[in-house]
Amino acid sequence: MDIRQKSAEIGQTLRRLQLRLGRLGAFAALLLVLAVVELVTGTLPAMQSTSELELQLQNMHDSLRGGREITRAADNTPAVQMAAFERFFPPMADINQVLGSIYTAADKEKLVLERGEYNLSEESGLGVLRYKITLPVKAPQGDIKRFVRRMLHDIPALSLDGISMQRNNVGEPTVDAQIRVTVFLRGEP
Repeated sequence: MDIRQKSAEIGQTLRRLQLRLGRLGAFAALLLVLAVVELVTGTLPAMQSTSELELQLQNMHDSLRGGREITRAADNTPAVQMAAFERFFPPMADINQVLGSIYTAADKEKLVLERGEYNLSEESGLGVLRYKITLPVKAPQGDIKRFVRRMLHDIPALSLDGISMQRNNVGEPTVDAQIRVTVFLRGEP
């Protein structure tokens, strides 16, 4: 059988179907075929792509937590809740690693951190320490923003307290900035 004969048979079958169904039935069959084509070519691939993106988002969310999160225990007493809260923060013994993360973030953004101010204080009754850090930086504004973003991403127990920027001349590409952050640490028991 060649293509012309097959085409003629399909044409005859469609004409018979049109005679049996009528024009409205043929139109409905055409819409059904178009719906199936849309399902196969558009909807199913989009659903697969959506589920892949949701999986990537979940993986990113899990990696951002860095293994530390506050979970509710079966025993919901205030003491258990407080212990879970304190476990979120890195111990004071890890302060060198935290500071290393700050300096690594600066190196990745090619920033030179000048001599900063460091102040350790204890939150009364919480068992949490505040390590306030002020970092003077002279760099382009975009580099400073990327540095701050990287610190906040890499150190979950760090909070940004403020940034002040000053440009000496209008055309100068660099700004003088004071970055104020606080690292929350778990006090030693």
